[in-house]
Amino acid sequence: MIDESTVLGARILERLRGDRVIWMTTVSRAAPQPAPVWFLYERNEDSERIIVYSKTNARRIANLMANPKVAFNFNCTPGGGEVHVIRGSARVALELPQASESATYLARYRDWIEEEEAWGGTFEGFAAQYSVPIEITELAVWGW
Repeated sequence: MIDESTVLGARILERLRGDRVIWMTTVSRAAPQPAPVWFLYERNEDSERIIVYSKTNARRIANLMANPKVAFNFNCTPGGGEVHVIRGSARVALELPQASESATYLARYRDWIEEEEAWGGTFEGFAAQYSVPIEITELAVWGW
């Protein structure tokens, strides 16, 4: 669990709750593969996870099937401050609801989904393209 009693943990939790884009890095045979993603952070008394919805043919799916270790990072300040990194273990989680069935996801990204013509500005169109739920657990943080 991310320790909210530390300065770093508290700041990362603030960003997980407030930021809407995070960089997700998976590893292919050749090199790390970073990509910006939309995400949800869920936490209760004894567990926490990050959920990302991915395109079916995204390279990250094959990468995490071969190596489930992933890293997330937020944009840092222009001067190199606020470096916040989260490491975890990822898996395809088809038992999770589709993005269009997640009230929390829709509330968080409604404006962006409705603005985007690539999926017709609909939740269903978005969910059809981003149909693979990925669950990331075993979260550990580092940074400054």
